[in-house]
Amino acid sequence: MRPPSPAAQALAGYAQFSFRSGDIVHAVYHAGDPGHPPLLLLPELAGVAPGLLLFAARLRAAGFQVYLPWLFGPLGRRAPLKNALRLCISREFAYLRAGVSAPITRWLRELAGEIGLRNGDCNVGAIGMCLTGGFAIPLILNRKVTAAVAAQPSVPLSLLFAATGLGSGRGALNVSAEDIAAARTCLDTGAARLLAVRCRADRICPHEKLERLREEFPVGLETQEYGATQSRNALGDRPHALYTKEYRIAEEAPADHDSRQAFADLLRFLREYLPATPSGQQQAPARGDPGPQP
Repeated sequence: MRPPSPAAQALAGYAQFSFRSGDIVHAVYHAGDPGHPPLLLLPELAGVAPGLLLFAARLRAAGFQVYLPWLFGPLGRRAPLKNALRLCISREFAYLRAGVSAPITRWLRELAGEIGLRNGDCNVGAIGMCLTGGFAIPLILNRKVTAAVAAQPSVPLSLLFAATGLGSGRGALNVSAEDIAAARTCLDTGAARLLAVRCRADRICPHEKLERLREEFPVGLETQEYGATQSRNALGDRPHALYTKEYRIAEEAPADHDSRQAFADLLRFLREYLPATPSGQQQAPARGDPGPQP
């Protein structure tokens, strides 16, 4: 008997279905107890990598279901450079341009609605990180997404600023003006809440991006920044990925470590704005064929 592939090992315990909206179709992996609040968890540039899967496991242990769409990259291992080269020429991701909402965000909004239906028409949470951090904004246009998280939103990335700390346009977002205005209405009316987080030392997600979010969303937005501008992580790098890499490389970190504080703040936010599914409500059976290669 052949041993299971690395991807199969990484996603052991996950169910899989295919979701199509328009001409976009991707596989979605799901795990967690029916009746727990569902979360749509979007990958970082590394893809569906070990750090993301460990984060998903922590969310499940904290009492959430997790839905992982396979949007790019190999399953179960990191491939940030290869993914970056691919996504820069991807129409689904709008070539990672400023002022444009990527077509994949429309697909993700429809997926969020599908997740709600599979769970008795309940509300859904959404977490975007780094590459997908800004996707949290157009996602709240779906009425089912009541709690959205923009973790270190980084696109468009200023390579000059990341390398030198110099450069302009650091507050740009890969979200259209129309989607920003519509999201502002959702937040103003209380239909959704948005959490945005970053590390103060991070040059991949500059401070100006959170400043831009504060300007655009004076109501319904909570922001958190962690550490000091001179902070460095356990590898000596500027900290960036709070929920994944920074958490993983600080194995024995105390509760006041930035990554642990960020995770605790995330759970508080989700539990407040994504209440538990009503008692006795059961998850609807999965629909669709096994998912394709992305």
